[in-house]
Amino acid sequence: MKTSIGITIQTRTFPVTLRDNRSGETIEGTLTLAKEQLQAAALVGMDNRDLISRIYSREGYKVLEIGTPKKREIIIDPESGRAINADT
Repeated sequence: MKTSIGITIQTRTFPVTLRDNRSGETIEGTLTLAKEQLQAAALVGMDNRDLISRIYSREGYKVLEIGTPKKREIIIDPESGRAINADT
């Protein structure tokens, strides 16, 4: 009998409203970050908004609004590298 032990990743999925700096178009979407990314940003004095704004700024977007994040857990099968269980 084969048992599979997965790698668990705690994530936060943020709903975001953005403005494309090139076209002026307003876009709504989501951004998922690993909990460790948020913790690392906090170590250097950045809050969630700072980190998300910096990520999108590099791609040419201005963050207009960030909603309340949803907690998610993703389990990765180390053999295949695929998610074997992902909360939705």
